[in-house]
Amino acid sequence: MPDLQFSLEIFDSPRRHKSSPTTFFCAALRPSSSSGTHATNDVDGSPVNGRPTRRFWGSVGCRRTFAGVVVRVHGGVKFYRGAAKAARAYVERDRSRADDYYLSEGAGVAERFTATPESVDHAGSMDGATYERWVAGIDIDTDRPKGWVRNDASALRFVEVTVNGPKTWSLAAALHPEISAALDEAQDRAAVEIVGWVAQHATTRVGPRGRQVQVPVERIEAAVIRHYTSRAGDPHRHLHLQINARVYAAGAWRGIHSVGIRDSIEAINGIGHAAVATDPQFRSVLAAHGLALDPETNEIRQLIPYVGAFSARTAQIRRNVDRYEGDWRRKHPGEEPGPRLREVWDRRAWAEARPDKVVPKDGRELVARWNGELRELGYRAPTKSVPLAGPSPGWIDRDVAADLVVSILGAKRSAWNTADIRGKTEILLSQTCLLADPATRAELAEDITARAASRCVTLLNRPDVPEHIRSFSSPQVLEVEADIVARIARRAAQPARKVRMGGRGLVRIDPAQAVVAGTLAGDGSIVVVEGAAGAGKTTTLRLTRELLSLRGHRLMVVTPTLKAAEVAAAETSADGHSAAWLIHQHGWRWDADGHWARQPNPAPDPSARLRAGDLLLIDEAGMLDQDTARALLTIADETGARVAFVGDRHQLPAVGRGGVLDHAASWAHPTAVVTLEKVHRFTDPAYAALSLRMRNGDDPGGVFDALHRRGQVVIHASGVERTIVLADAGANGDLVIADAREQVAELNAAIRHHMQRDARVRREITTAGGDRIGVGDRVATRRNDPGLQVVNRQTWTVTGIGKDGSLLLHGRGRDREIPVAYATRFVELAYATTVYGAQGSTVTNAHVAMGEHTGAASAYVAMTRGRQTNVAHLVAENVDDARNQWIEIFNRDRADLGPGHARRQARDAIDRYGPQHWRRPVAAARDRGLRL
Repeated sequence: MPDLQFSLEIFDSPRRHKSSPTTFFCAALRPSSSSGTHATNDVDGSPVNGRPTRRFWGSVGCRRTFAGVVVRVHGGVKFYRGAAKAARAYVERDRSRADDYYLSEGAGVAERFTATPESVDHAGSMDGATYERWVAGIDIDTDRPKGWVRNDASALRFVEVTVNGPKTWSLAAALHPEISAALDEAQDRAAVEIVGWVAQHATTRVGPRGRQVQVPVERIEAAVIRHYTSRAGDPHRHLHLQINARVYAAGAWRGIHSVGIRDSIEAINGIGHAAVATDPQFRSVLAAHGLALDPETNEIRQLIPYVGAFSARTAQIRRNVDRYEGDWRRKHPGEEPGPRLREVWDRRAWAEARPDKVVPKDGRELVARWNGELRELGYRAPTKSVPLAGPSPGWIDRDVAADLVVSILGAKRSAWNTADIRGKTEILLSQTCLLADPATRAELAEDITARAASRCVTLLNRPDVPEHIRSFSSPQVLEVEADIVARIARRAAQPARKVRMGGRGLVRIDPAQAVVAGTLAGDGSIVVVEGAAGAGKTTTLRLTRELLSLRGHRLMVVTPTLKAAEVAAAETSADGHSAAWLIHQHGWRWDADGHWARQPNPAPDPSARLRAGDLLLIDEAGMLDQDTARALLTIADETGARVAFVGDRHQLPAVGRGGVLDHAASWAHPTAVVTLEKVHRFTDPAYAALSLRMRNGDDPGGVFDALHRRGQVVIHASGVERTIVLADAGANGDLVIADAREQVAELNAAIRHHMQRDARVRREITTAGGDRIGVGDRVATRRNDPGLQVVNRQTWTVTGIGKDGSLLLHGRGRDREIPVAYATRFVELAYATTVYGAQGSTVTNAHVAMGEHTGAASAYVAMTRGRQTNVAHLVAENVDDARNQWIEIFNRDRADLGPGHARRQARDAIDRYGPQHWRRPVAAARDRGLRL
């Protein structure tokens, strides 16, 4: 379904407010573009079309190993396991020498907090030794262990989330000491609020194995570590908030139920962001300096134009440091660089990146350098203050807000929990530019959350569902899936007859392809075709088009993305469109109330009209979301067209509510379900057989062993070393694939740096995302734009740069001129790509960075892109560790296959983690003032 793009507006005319004490919460919703083309979501589900969105909350990371420490990242939450003495080194790796400018003499490593469901107390600062004891599970007040504490390397020590904000907040804090102090205080209040919320909602498990139940915690402890800079040394205000794994409940110290914290990340992130963005003191200081927040992103408007260029300069310094570290690690395997060595690398990196500048000697000089960099980029501080504008809590229509929250959640997922509702509520409140003290905002958010929850339906009819289990859905979500199943079932009532082909086929195909083409060209009202990666689908579809044409019928191919539709049309000579374009032509839109609905009396373009007997073929059907599928089935029912779902349930799922291909395969008549199992893509038959084992999940340990013997699994001691190797592969023209966009951006920059290390610097532009793009670079357009004739995810080569920063692009025999406004916002480097960007591509060689974010479908898709070679790259301590990671990856399934699947997942989660023994009443909002 086209991405939901919101513009939240509070009508805050002074005259209106005087006459109406209760204003309303208004959301103007619209499709991503008037043409009906829409964004293809990336792996994190964030839109890449329409207005760009920024993820300014939570933590994105990969598996880190050093000094016997393992930090795993799950859903934005870090799980720290390992030696307590290494924890201090872990947190200090994220700090640069600029922090000494802000930290007072003798400042501790961390601030300690204790919390109950009723209050949060500041328990003092912890020095290095005290912090290590705290991590080890020692009660700091009594100096005794918190119950039975595990001492093995796999023992969970703490769960960590990162409280940060948009880049412009940190830039403003560097510019003005008053903003720096206000931001620190606001983040402190946010941390206290998060700790209090966790104390109210966290659980632990008690009881004998197999019969455990979840009970609320009675006391938790947290540590807050403040960092002012990133590892690269650029401004990055953030807090590491660590919840100790030992909690007090049911009369004893126990282990926290860490899965519950993971499943609560949306609320934690939302509270952390909104607590700062709506803080009256922080906003007042910004306004006094002439600065204001952008409602959509919460970035500081006056600094937005400089973020990309500033980030590009500091990223170059980080890449230099990474290169030094990689070279050092190759010469010193098994060792860890110390702080002095890192300081030497830092100074050297600055000198190499900016040879015309004096290298900053300390934190004060570095902060001055940041401000100088901004002035060089053209920033001038406002000379006048701006009014402090924003609605008060009383102006928010709580019922409308609750309806909107449920609509947004239902547009992107099949099931959710109260933490998801709270998190979405907080983000929406921050986007109104609300001004409210913490207690008032918390009461507003809790009330909207409760109202939204009351509008949901429960997937499980039982009273003991733990709060973190995603067991809520909406009537609309359930109704959509029921309608899809009903429409498929009606079409599956009769068997499908195949078209018989003579001895001389129209194209050369194997017997399995002939069966598939005959079924597609037959009379089945619904057909399902599943095939492994590289099974020869294109040849089969080309033959299907010819067979249908001979019978006077048309083949229309639609895909979840416009890029894939163009490729399919070019390779099969059939009509190809994005699914979003077709349903847009037939009237589907977002209405003003945030509902996906059809406009009356649509007038589709002639090319969008189907006739009885035509075949509407949905390619990559595993990636189809349920709302789009329902619309496509409706169009086919109205026109009498036949429908074919073509895809692979083992490949990437929909970003959002999917499972359509599963329903089609389950309900279609057995004569209408055909498969393509013979793999044609790979030059090595042995690898083709291994690819099928990856697809089916057969013995992942054995597959790992086979690939490792073949040299197709490479193990790296650190992420830095892996990045260097992948940069070399990308510079040689191989496809490089990673899971998250942040990791892809880092790899793109490293590959470009590797390619241009010895080249003469030419004219280049810097994008809003910090990419430096010059002539000869391989780039991708990331927004469908019919006027410019560019498509999301199309790749191009830059052939020229205009004086105004516009780009000349060449690709697939076409040339495009891209204006600077589009180029800086929607063009990015494309030497590396996400797995979603790689699906459908076939190259000679592919390299895949695997880690905590990789699931079975992502791994299988990525490892089947190369015809000749496909190589997996893992960061691990040894082969056994890498093998265990591989097995975890192929046992990991993150697909949302609809509310029916979500119901089964919720039941399984309760069976695995235990039911809720009793639920603590949700306390009324209270002022969680910090008691010193």
